Parts: sequence; structure tokens; C-alpha cells
Amino acid sequence: MTGAEHTQTREGLFLNGPVGTRKTTAACKHLQSLLDGGVPAREILVFLPQRALAEPYREVAKEHVGGRVDILTISGLARRMIQRFWPLVAEDAGFDGDRPPNFLTLETAQYFMSRVTDPLREEGAFAGLSIAESRLYSQLIDNINKAALVGFPPSEISGRLKGAWIGSEERESVFDDAQRAADRYLQMCRENNLLGFGLQLQVFREHLWPNETCRNYLKGTYRHLIADNVEEGVPTTHDILLEWIPEMDSALVIYDEGGGYRKFLGADPRSARRLKDCCEHHMRLEAGVAEAEEAEAGETDEEDGGTTSNGQARISGLGEQLSRALQPHKGNLDSPGEIRELRKQIGVIYEETYPEMLEATGRRVKTLIETGTEPEDIVVLAPFLSDTLRHELSNLLTRLEVPFSLRRPSRPLSKEPAVKALLALSAVGHPTWRVQLSTGDLAQAFSFSIEDLDPIRAHLLARAVHEADEEGRPRLRPFSAVASETQERITYRLGEQYDEIQRWISRYAGEDDQPLDHFLNRIFGEVLSQDGFGFHDDFDAAARADRLVESARKFRQVIEKARLEEDHLDEDTPTGRLYLRTVRKGVAAAQYVQDWAEGTDEGVLLTPAHTFLVQNRRAQHQFWLDVGSTGWHSRIRQPLTHPYVLSRSWQEGKEWTDADETGAGLDMLSRIADGLTRRCSDQVHLGIAGRGRNGQREQGYLLKAFQQLFGRARQ
Repeated sequence: MTGAEHTQTREGLFLNGPVGTRKTTAACKHLQSLLDGGVPAREILVFLPQRALAEPYREVAKEHVGGRVDILTISGLARRMIQRFWPLVAEDAGFDGDRPPNFLTLETAQYFMSRVTDPLREEGAFAGLSIAESRLYSQLIDNINKAALVGFPPSEISGRLKGAWIGSEERESVFDDAQRAADRYLQMCRENNLLGFGLQLQVFREHLWPNETCRNYLKGTYRHLIADNVEEGVPTTHDILLEWIPEMDSALVIYDEGGGYRKFLGADPRSARRLKDCCEHHMRLEAGVAEAEEAEAGETDEEDGGTTSNGQARISGLGEQLSRALQPHKGNLDSPGEIRELRKQIGVIYEETYPEMLEATGRRVKTLIETGTEPEDIVVLAPFLSDTLRHELSNLLTRLEVPFSLRRPSRPLSKEPAVKALLALSAVGHPTWRVQLSTGDLAQAFSFSIEDLDPIRAHLLARAVHEADEEGRPRLRPFSAVASETQERITYRLGEQYDEIQRWISRYAGEDDQPLDHFLNRIFGEVLSQDGFGFHDDFDAAARADRLVESARKFRQVIEKARLEEDHLDEDTPTGRLYLRTVRKGVAAAQYVQDWAEGTDEGVLLTPAHTFLVQNRRAQHQFWLDVGSTGWHSRIRQPLTHPYVLSRSWQEGKEWTDADETGAGLDMLSRIADGLTRRCSDQVHLGIAGRGRNGQREQGYLLKAFQQLFGRARQ
């Protein structure tokens, strides 16, 4: 399909195939051909399920000087249309058309959810439910988002959850509480023109897309579509594309077989397959053919970020065999001889205890590097990268002098050491806010912020300098006020570093209040980034600080805009104090494109398996940790929401049983195993501990599947 052809005829191509078959590479070449063929860049829309997948298309588009190619998600498109056509639909959607919309970030959405949920809890709602505040808010918001993504009224949330529940009646009352929270939240949003993700999508789907003016604008603006990874998209997106594609001059739709890793976020591969029916042409790329061509040509796959090889073709077959072992209805295992060939691509690291398994994994990683493997060609994967595991792996690889990088985009900002330090210093920098601060919080801040200050001396320092006045306002004493014995233990050199922080904060506290994001910018630039302080030359910490500043700035802008419209909105509480209170509850921070962007990692990558998959990356060597863990197939406990029940494929009123849970877990594990092996070119290394982290012997489904394969190979 060339650009010239597209300007004359209407045609659509549905391109599908397994991972690694150069589908995105083909799409990028198609984009280039459109631009080279004279199609104006402004008429091209690249539509993606998440912004992190945009890099290959940006590389093509940035070399074109004739305009900008729009690369959007459904959220980006919805927001753009709301901004442009708000007066046309605001009143019909239940908002005030005379006032502009106020778009919420993830942090501000959770803040406003807390405003309606906390009073409900005081009235006795969610009784008997043991859950952190941040998880309560996020799951309630997730219910609202699911309604918009799937396409059912948010008033049906409780009914759908109760219809599938087979447990105690007490939980049904909790579902009713969740419905009340959703109803009150949506009412508050409409009264104050607040639009979170769910409401943005609902307004676009129900009011803007059917509106003739908006529809004609979209049809006239975009004449050529490239929709990639549609299997990771949501039903609402697919509904819109089904109507839109026939009106395009050209459309290229890419479907990744075996995908659907974002099901917990509403991804629906079954719904995405409907798009095949509105495309005139269908093409399937075969794994073996593409891999052979790439190996012969020595090309890299932009879709997966690495070079293919003959070994990769063999490892791809491992995923299929694991799927058959996990789900026998998919077929029988290959012959013993064929399994023995696969077995050569599997390395096993077995140790009796979990710490020994981690140590052996680190040693093998180091050996690979010493024998010529680039650190960037190695990834260490786990079902979940907990704080404890993250700390253990970081210390292990540091001790072994192995360079590494970490990637956990969903990790709350408040759990990052650099952010914890900045939040603690923000509290003492604004004493009138009376933010509760423990000695441990301050000690951690000092340990991170002052170079060479170990945790023990940091605790001594925090205990010696932290005090509060009679009204509970925190403040820091100068180092000269500390007992001489304590000064000597801490050392005067480190005391001087502390004094620089203390003097800066004292001066700031005496000034007129500035926005929190301004405070964070100033203390980072004027003190903490200087030589002798913890942020100096620590680019990862600097990146975390930058994200915190952006998060605080966006929070302030949303709240200040809302206050202009509603005087009663926490008018007596400083916005910065609201932000500190919200973030310290552990709310998840909004994700940033740079958290996912390709090409920014150096060294061995440590990341959860799911994160690695949705990045569309590849690695020569993959280390799968804790293969016996049930975490590879068990969902995170979410008592107030359910990604499968709140989906279009689930029959309303049908009960969700243990068999359904097991089946869903095995299906997702099969997808993960197949996806990982198709993204590996040399060898998969299994980290197996005789006894797991809790000291118990584990027999998760993934370990059992490998045991079946190994048993077959011995026949």
C-alpha cells in the first residue's frame, strides 16, 4: 500500500501474527510510504493503546518536515475533542457549559474520591474491609473507568459485582458502598466540571462521537489510520474504530496474536478481532518466515527492540509447549526428541533457599557478562518486583559490580527514596501545615540527601535536631545545638552538610509561602543537587524529583482551577498541604512517557514480567525468578473491583467461581509465558528455590508446567 494508492481508493488491511513478526516494522514502513507519497502528515492518525508504544512511529515522523503526525491514545483523542467542542456537549453531558472543563490527573482523581469516600467510611461504609486508603480510592475509580471502557452505565457497577459474587452477604453491602461512592463522586465531578479518565471517555463516546459537528471534524481531519496493538485496546475504542475505518481513505490495523496482557486495564482481544470484519484485506505474518528473513538479513525488529536469531525461533516454540502443559485442551506436547531440543534453551538455577537462588542468579548474570554478553541484553523478571526484592537485587548486583536499571512505572511516587526525602523536607519547610513527621521519616531524608551519611548516624542526627513547638509545628535545630558527643559521632563534616539544608529551610520558612512545586524546584536546584549532597550526579534521583515537581504542579493547577469555581473547596487548606497529605497516603502517581521510553535503560534490566511484555522489548537472556511462586498466575487481590466481571465478555449475573479464577489465571500465564519466550533470542534461565521466601515449598502452575516438559524430555 503506497501513499499514492491511498489517496485514490479506500482500503483497509488487518495485519495479524505472533510477536516478533515485524508487524510494527511494516506499519512504520507504511507510515513512511504515506508521507513519501504526498499524504499530508496532518491527515494521518497513529492510534495506540498506550503512549509508551509510540517511539518507532515518532522516529519515522520526526524526519518528515511537512507537518506533524498525530500519535494518540483513546484518552488523548477524547481530551482533545472535549477541549475543542466542550460548549456543544457540556450541558447534555450534565456539566456547566459556561465554565471550562477541569481535567484530573490520577493524583487529583484520588484526592476527589477521598472527599466523598472518607465521609462514607465515617458513616460505617466498607466495614470489615481491610484495605489501604490508596487502594480503596484506586479501585473505586477503576470501577468508573471500567464502565466507560467497556460501555455500560456506571450505575450498574454494584449490580454486576454482586451478580458474580458467591461469598458472604457482608461483601454485597460493600459493593453497595462502592456504588454509593461512585455515584457521589460522579455527581461532584459534574457539579464542578471535573473530568477524570472515565468521564472523559464517557463524554467522548456518548456525546462527542455521535455529534455530527465533531464527527465531521474527525472525518475531515484524519483520512489515514494506523492502529497498532489493537488487542491491548478496550471495547469502546473498538466500537469507534468499527464505525470510523470504513470512512477512512486507508487503514492499517495490527493485531498481536497471544496479546491481551492489559486485561486488568480493560484490554479485550476478542473485541479487537471484530476489526477484521471492517477491513477489505487480511494478512497474517508467520513467525518462522519473518525470523528466517531477519536472521539472514541481520535486521532488528523495531517492534520488539532487538535482533532476532535462529535460537529465538526455537525458544518461541517453548511458549507453545508451556501453553499445552498448562492447558491440555490446546494440544499434546511435542515428541520427547523435540522437547529435548527445547530443553537446550533452558537454564536452571536451583537452590534450596530463596536467598541462595538470588545469589546464584546474580553470579550467572555476572558470568554471562564476563563471557561477552552485553548487560543490556539481559533482563531479570519476577511476577512482582516488591520493595524487598528490589532492594535485595540492587544490593546483590551492586556487590557483584553488575550495572543495572530498574523499571516499575506503576510504583507510587511516595515509595521512592528520593521522593520520600523531598516530602519530609517539604513538611519541615512548611511548619504551619503541621504535617506529622516521624524521626524515621526525617532520618531517611537525611540519609538520602547528605552524601556518605549512613542510616545509623542519620537517625542520631534526626533525633537530635527534630523538634516541634507548642502548636505542633516541626522545625530543625542547627548542628551547633546538638550535644558534642553526638556531633563527634556524626562528624563535623557531615554536620556542615546538614547545616546547609537547615539554614536554607529556615530562610525559606521565613519567606512568603510559595507553591509546593516551587519549593521542590528550589531546594533541589539550590542545595540537594550540589556537590556533597545525595542528588548530585544521581540521575535516577533527579528524574524522580522532576516527576514529583510535575505531579505537584499539576495537582496545584487542578485544585486552584476548581477553587475558582467553587469557593467551598478546601479553601482554608494550602494546596501543597493537600498534596502532601494525598501523596503520603500512597496514591499511585500518574505514569509518564519517559518512565516507559525505549533506549533509556543501561545495564541489566530488573522489572516485573508484565511490565516487560507491555513494553514490547526483547532480550537475549531472560531470568525468571521464583518460578514456583503462585504470583505468576494469581491476580492481585482487588475486593472492590473485578477486571473479568466488569468486562464485555462476562455474562451479567453469572457467578464467578473458583474454576473461573483458575481458568483465567492459567490463560494469562499461558499468554505471559508465550509472550516472554517470543521476546527471547538465546536462553531462558529459571530461578527455582526449594523453599520460597516464606520458607514453604511452592508448587505454582508455571513450575509444574516446566516439570512436565522436563519429564517429557527424559522419556
